[in-house]
Amino acid sequence: MPKIEMNLSDYLRVIRKRKRIIILSFILVLASTVYYTSRQTPIYSTSSKVKIEQRKSVAAILAELITWTPGDQMTVQANIIRSYQVMEQAAERLGYIKPLNPDKKLAPAEESRRIAIIKGLQGKISTYQVEMANIMVISALSSNPKEAADLVNKVAEVYKEVHFENKKKEAINVREFVQRQLDSYKNQLEGSERALQRFRQEYPLIVERDIKTAPPLQNNPRIINVEQEIVRFELELASKKSQYTDEHPEVVSLKRKLELAKRGLRDSINQVIAQQKEFSTKEIELMRFKREITIAEDIYMMFKRRYEEARILEAEKASDVEIIERAAIPSRPIKPNMKFNIMISMFSGLLIGLIMAFVTESLDTTIGRVDDIEELLNVPVLGIIPSTSLEKRKKFVIKIKPKKGEMPSETSDIPNRLITLFEPSSIIAEAYKSLRTSIDLTGLKKIGNSIVITSSAPREGKTQTLANLGVAFAQSGQKVLVIGSDFRKPMLYRLFGVKRSPGLTEVIIGSVPWKDAVNTATDMLLGGLEYEQILKTQGIENLHIMTCGERTPNPAELLSFPETSELIKELKQNFDVVLFDTPPTLSVTDSAILGSKTDGVILVYQAGKTSRYALLRTKTQLENVNAKIWGLIINNLKARLIEDVTPYQKYSYYGYYKEKKEKRSS
Repeated sequence: MPKIEMNLSDYLRVIRKRKRIIILSFILVLASTVYYTSRQTPIYSTSSKVKIEQRKSVAAILAELITWTPGDQMTVQANIIRSYQVMEQAAERLGYIKPLNPDKKLAPAEESRRIAIIKGLQGKISTYQVEMANIMVISALSSNPKEAADLVNKVAEVYKEVHFENKKKEAINVREFVQRQLDSYKNQLEGSERALQRFRQEYPLIVERDIKTAPPLQNNPRIINVEQEIVRFELELASKKSQYTDEHPEVVSLKRKLELAKRGLRDSINQVIAQQKEFSTKEIELMRFKREITIAEDIYMMFKRRYEEARILEAEKASDVEIIERAAIPSRPIKPNMKFNIMISMFSGLLIGLIMAFVTESLDTTIGRVDDIEELLNVPVLGIIPSTSLEKRKKFVIKIKPKKGEMPSETSDIPNRLITLFEPSSIIAEAYKSLRTSIDLTGLKKIGNSIVITSSAPREGKTQTLANLGVAFAQSGQKVLVIGSDFRKPMLYRLFGVKRSPGLTEVIIGSVPWKDAVNTATDMLLGGLEYEQILKTQGIENLHIMTCGERTPNPAELLSFPETSELIKELKQNFDVVLFDTPPTLSVTDSAILGSKTDGVILVYQAGKTSRYALLRTKTQLENVNAKIWGLIINNLKARLIEDVTPYQKYSYYGYYKEKKEKRSS
């Protein structure tokens, strides 16, 4: 099939053609979203704000070199807020769990339930920092608005108390540690002083001379650097011990560094003193005593100041955490958001519908464009028969007398199928008349008057098309013979209400002359159908019908008889138009056999049902037996499949004219 580049009108055509898929997808997605949203439990959210003062930690009081980082500290506080300790106390105060009794151990089931409740509260609480400020937002999600507000406020209160208690406990631990260090260095200082006193008593002269000539070791840069390093290690060790145990790797590492620094200080003092060649051994020993006393005094005074600071911090009652905004009870849920979900579902449903429409169109192997059909088969489209849904026709209420052995439903739909007979001025009847004109101009006058009507697959409307076309030819004054040559599923005799036999079978085998097998309007009146409408139809006397006759076991072989060709030649001489109703071409070979013996073949194609490949195989199969294909009839074309504007406008015009005519007559 030739490829056609799609433009805007083609996209609009696909949308119009597949609008049912788009609408169905839109409705399904929208309805599913509304149903799902309405079934969801509403979730409420509220939040509280706490301010965390940017004060130096207790560890920083001991060592100014330790820097306080706001980002890290706020992350630590966020984890403390959601910690198990805070959530446990909040759950106890809210009454979700009972306070623990230290003397009573919980049962495993009760303990598991307690842990599950606390973990559930942790999942409801979330925290985040307000940009780079020292403000932490505590929020909660819950299906109960009051529960969400109570939970946030209680967590904020518990966190404030826990933070204060932790700060107080840390201050006590630091004070106790500093006091122990202070006592240790006090004893060390007193011991150094006593040693110096004993040395002065034993060597008074050296003392006098040392006062005048002793070198200022305390100003030596090397000694000062080592002393500062010892002080820094002592402060860091005090800070780490306030946070960790003695077995913590950082505490152990600092102790090792401090011991190495003290050893290095002694070595440095000894090295400096050894460099003093002019002093005697006793003088060097005196300087060492004095140096040890100086170092001990410095460290002791430093811990003395830190001890007083720790006492002040311990006695301080101010809290670093302040609740600046309490959580209020939310008035509306944050989810589900019905309006937002509906907007998204409308867009998604429309998008999915469009995608499905174009996917369906790309997978559709049928043909919907007249020019596509003509280019594919290289034959003209003789006519387009619209679907009955294109006009709202008034239904005839006609009582039909069924034949013996037939159900009433087999003949009750005949008025709708023989539209040219019962509604000659309808839109569809005009379409058959237009088809008759096309065949008159393109085939009958140039090629011949024997025509085979067939289709590619069953149920494409070939028999109905043949019957209405025969009536249309008769209404134009032409002598028409309609032959039911479909031996496998005969329907023609039922449409016109005549007897099945004698018919074509008896004529070919020679048991009945063809003139005795031809039925006229009189036979239709005398048959099983009691229609008064046929008496009002102009030209109905020109219509002749030859049924298929009795069932034959070998229809294809029967049609291959030489008598069939002789019969066709004789009928062509006695009738203006001879129409043959045959089975589908792809199913059996009957239509191919008759097509090779007649003047031409017309294919009936139901748009939107049969694939283009089946239609192409039908043409190939007919051409292989030298059958002349006159053209193609598009049958039962629905409004959504009409892609050529002209036919639809034509049908609308006829319907409009008929409506105007009825108004004038009224």
